[in-house]
Amino acid sequence: MALPKSVEDHKKVDLEIEHEKDKCKDSCPRFIRKWIYIEDKDQATVEGGGIAVKFKLWPGQLKVLAAILSNRLLVILKARQLGLTWLALSYAVWRMVFSPGYTVAALSKTERDAKELTRRIEFILRHLPAWMAQEKRRDVKPGRYVLWESTTETVTLYHPDSTEPSGFKSLTSAPGSGRSFTENLIILDEWAFQQWAEEIWASVYPTVNRPTGGQVIGLSTNKRGSLFEATWINAVKGLNSFARMFLPWWTDPRRTKEWYEQTKKDLPHSWMQEYPATPEEALSAGEGTAFPEFSEMIHVCRPFKIPPWWRRWRGNDPGYADPFAWYWLAVSDDGIVYIYREFSRDEKDPRLTYEEQAKEVVRRSVMGGEYGLPETDEFGKEISEQISFTVVGRDAWNKLGRGIGVSEGKSIVDCYQAGGLSGCIPPPTDQRTARISRKAILHEYLKPLEDERTGKTIAKVQIFNTCAKLIEALPNLIVDEKDSEKVAEEPHVYTNPFDAAGYGLVAWHSKHSKKPEAEKTQIQKDKEKLAKRFNRPAARRRFT
Repeated sequence: MALPKSVEDHKKVDLEIEHEKDKCKDSCPRFIRKWIYIEDKDQATVEGGGIAVKFKLWPGQLKVLAAILSNRLLVILKARQLGLTWLALSYAVWRMVFSPGYTVAALSKTERDAKELTRRIEFILRHLPAWMAQEKRRDVKPGRYVLWESTTETVTLYHPDSTEPSGFKSLTSAPGSGRSFTENLIILDEWAFQQWAEEIWASVYPTVNRPTGGQVIGLSTNKRGSLFEATWINAVKGLNSFARMFLPWWTDPRRTKEWYEQTKKDLPHSWMQEYPATPEEALSAGEGTAFPEFSEMIHVCRPFKIPPWWRRWRGNDPGYADPFAWYWLAVSDDGIVYIYREFSRDEKDPRLTYEEQAKEVVRRSVMGGEYGLPETDEFGKEISEQISFTVVGRDAWNKLGRGIGVSEGKSIVDCYQAGGLSGCIPPPTDQRTARISRKAILHEYLKPLEDERTGKTIAKVQIFNTCAKLIEALPNLIVDEKDSEKVAEEPHVYTNPFDAAGYGLVAWHSKHSKKPEAEKTQIQKDKEKLAKRFNRPAARRRFT
């Protein structure tokens, strides 16, 4: 606004200021668009100047702001770097500037993150026009403006027409952080990664559930097994009071399809986690996911007829009361492992003894069965596959007393043999390292690679889309909280398929699967015989 030159001009400017204040008080989007500045690191790099830029709201950010303004409880699942922390803090500043006594608490995962939130609040306030808010200093007279002061973890706003200050405090996630909350607004920044999240929420919720009501904004990328994830899933199911928002990678309009494809190449193991396109991707690949690189587009294929010379074998994770899992694997001429058949049991299905399972496995192991057209001989009998071996978990080799599905003094493998299944072997790694090696090897085969011949993204393992349990399990497996090199042992509905397929991958060697050489002609055979005869010592002496 232009500087006034007379008393009339002063009055006119004051009226304009009051009019603008009223408009901003009534419209948070207007307040943000006209008066909020944020830091833009890219802008500073490109232009070489300051990093304070107008907060130009993208359409996706406007939708989130509308959701914030209309919901007391909001959970936001998002891709990385979409400006939502700045948006939540801008909303908090709007409330504190225009609502005396309004208090905000923000929780972060570390002390450094907590101080960063306070610094951002200061940044926003410092770039507001002086007639809206000023930093409290000796040369600024109280009584006309909103004044603010700060520490490393708090910001306090004093209003000229009220004795109730507004305030912001930033806290580190800790067991007791939620005990003293009586705030109007609680911001849970990167909620999925906060320690003690459940304890804090148990303390926080009663304060926002008071009759007058408080507001909660929980925003984060995903982490598997977190309270944030559970809150989102329950919101989808209608099991809690949270409204939900999802922001995909393209919320930032500067991100093109070309940028996305290059990002996938640069982050082959975590692109889906950091830049999901759908909530399903975010939930299947959030931090804590055991195999974030798994993608149905890359690792799942349609069934086809397995060539008869490819080496075939099976992997098995035994089970009777718990679900069991059997997988058939084959390796191609170029070393690609195909997991092409699945045999498992849902928990609601009738139980099968180990001997019954073995009989069913033998029955299913027929040529052509992998794509629905079993081959038969001249007598109409189905042709059995040539299975090199079946690798079975080490527990299956223990001699047991009488137990569920096993006769006294027998092992599970003994039961398999009684059912007609021979050629069982234990995994090649010992029990101590088995879980580590299964995870490491599966990472190796899931790793996306670029096919030099076609330019397409491929991997060293392909799964037929008929293996539904394994395809469901891989994106839902999480790492062991005590050892990230292992997959968590629960739930069995996911770990059983992983273990069975993992045993199979650990056990295979590509050198055993070579395309057979073409049949030699009679002339070639005769030449080889002559060469062998000539190479005998007595024959060589006759010609020397």
